[in-house]
Amino acid sequence: MFTDENDELATYNTYLQDTKFWQQLHTDAIEEPAKEAAAPQKKYWGTVLPAKDFDRTADAKALRSLVMERDVDEQKLIDILAHRSQRQRMEIAMQYEIDFDEDLIGDLVTMLGADNDFGRLVWALMTPPRLYDARCLRGAMEGTGTDESVLIEILCSRNNKQIKKIIEAYSFATNFDLKKDLEQETDGNLRSLLIAMWEADREDKNVDYTVTLGEASTLIDEELGPSLEKILATRSYAHLRQTFLDYRRLSGHHIMEMISRQTGGFMNPTKDAIKEGYLAIVKCVLSLPGYFAERLYMAMMGFGTDENTLTRVIVSRCEVDMKKVADIYERRHGKSLGAAIADETSGGYCNLLLALIGQE
Repeated sequence: MFTDENDELATYNTYLQDTKFWQQLHTDAIEEPAKEAAAPQKKYWGTVLPAKDFDRTADAKALRSLVMERDVDEQKLIDILAHRSQRQRMEIAMQYEIDFDEDLIGDLVTMLGADNDFGRLVWALMTPPRLYDARCLRGAMEGTGTDESVLIEILCSRNNKQIKKIIEAYSFATNFDLKKDLEQETDGNLRSLLIAMWEADREDKNVDYTVTLGEASTLIDEELGPSLEKILATRSYAHLRQTFLDYRRLSGHHIMEMISRQTGGFMNPTKDAIKEGYLAIVKCVLSLPGYFAERLYMAMMGFGTDENTLTRVIVSRCEVDMKKVADIYERRHGKSLGAAIADETSGGYCNLLLALIGQE
């Protein structure tokens, strides 16, 4: 009994720390536009940069040599793939086909295998982002059961343009319709939320403070009513940040606390998909890097490691905001992202992940 009470207290303390941390990220997000506008030049927050003296012909030749060798030299492969931008990797693949009349991605998969983490990470790096997202979505719905967390992560974190490209790639690569698959593989409020995200109808407008105040009042009255989904799925990030701020001023608590309370409470160990979906959108609005830092932490906490999530998040963010992701990870958990990855993975897979986050 005493142990159960200690566990509950530890869970409650973690919840309070998380809430306080996200409130700080909320404040940072509101202040960030002014700071960026005042900066002398726009910063690049990715950890993978285009190679300065890029020679796609030389890279294609080097990769061909690796493919033809019996023993895979993982470090040579890492030295090339982790230090070329996604666009440059695509150019290498095209040059490889021109010079050797072979498919580079197919050759790499054959060489490395598709049933191991290193091989899957290399495949992810060589696949265009929209196609990679599409295949991850299809993979989450194939076979028995549905990995709702993958659906939520991708559809709730991508912008309108990205989602529209994913829809096209999904149809092209799988011969299936994404909307129909979502309707068949999910149900209830989660289905409704994911279809709303599929519609890619988020506004890009300036903040109207009268509207945000009114919508904050509506959310206080309705809580998990129909307005929540519409507001989360269609309002701009700037609008939602102000709405959440107004909500907190009017209600005395953060909207994340309301969502947790109305979906079973933070002490409820049962996984609630709609809770995950609502909170994913809120967290992306407050801080996209913060959301992905949390995804990485969840992939490595406890027993076992979710390598698929590690791969998916790091590949998708390494040319976007991985510096911010790593910084938030370390601030929240007191341990560098690189150290966490080194503890949870090994071999070429570990080395390639560390190279992609700039912590070789």
